[in-house]
Amino acid sequence: MNTRFLDRIQQPEILILDGAMGTELTRRGIELKLPLWSASAVRSYPETVRQIHLDYLTCGAEIITTTTFRTESYTFTKAGLNELAAKEACYQAVALAHDAIQIYHPSKPKYIAGSIAPLEDCYHPELAPDEKTIWRYQEQRTQWLSASGVDLLLLETLNNFPEIKITTQLALMTKLPVIVSCLIRNSDQLFDGTPIDEVLSFLHNSGVTAIGINCVHHSLITAFLEKYKGKIATPLIAYPNADYYSAGQWITDSNFTPSSFADIACKWPSAGVKIIGGCCGTNPTHIAELSRRLSHQTGLD
Repeated sequence: MNTRFLDRIQQPEILILDGAMGTELTRRGIELKLPLWSASAVRSYPETVRQIHLDYLTCGAEIITTTTFRTESYTFTKAGLNELAAKEACYQAVALAHDAIQIYHPSKPKYIAGSIAPLEDCYHPELAPDEKTIWRYQEQRTQWLSASGVDLLLLETLNNFPEIKITTQLALMTKLPVIVSCLIRNSDQLFDGTPIDEVLSFLHNSGVTAIGINCVHHSLITAFLEKYKGKIATPLIAYPNADYYSAGQWITDSNFTPSSFADIACKWPSAGVKIIGGCCGTNPTHIAELSRRLSHQTGLD
């Protein structure tokens, strides 16, 4: 068990998570294709992946997330690749995160979160495979990440309750700290329609390190926090998209700037949020402004 991270999350200062990787790769001119998405960059553009990690560290991130959103053989098989290629990509992604920390040479600890996503499209929970398939491939990825030297497991953008239950159980078996971040439809429902209360009860009773929301518009996170303020004993994590998803389309939020993001996110700690970062569409400038503002709030600058 990584006691350093568990000790850190108990400190009063907010932990800063990094921002997006996939959309940032695209912003830097790298074409990402499905089904591998960002995993293809681990194989073809490792230097850029490493540099993005380094940029987030330079901008104040304490936690950087591995580019393992799609590094399991379930997805690699769809791309015509085998299990060995998936395993190599998973280990390579973690190595790139370690490289970035070594290059940055931080004076304070930095943490690597092993990313574990749903096996199918985040916004289509109806596509989730059967529970036996979920167990097989998520067990594979949790074991690879645990063996590759991550500090914690970040189960993110999980959209259906069966996959949350199975993947959480598998992650906890590694004895690493486990954070579970969900994709919600509204402040009452998981994206598959499961009542949020049911999901929160399961996660709290399972003993995960933190619970939260990601890959949605900041307004939905704020609504969730307002509804559950003071009702969740487990530390919370929140990392919004720069844009938002509605009726099957991505819609640009022109009002979402690094400054507006920091304005909004700096209010979340009062609702129990201990870890804040960015999801799709965010970049190092968002994390830099968040870090600057949080440092100013706590009198650290």
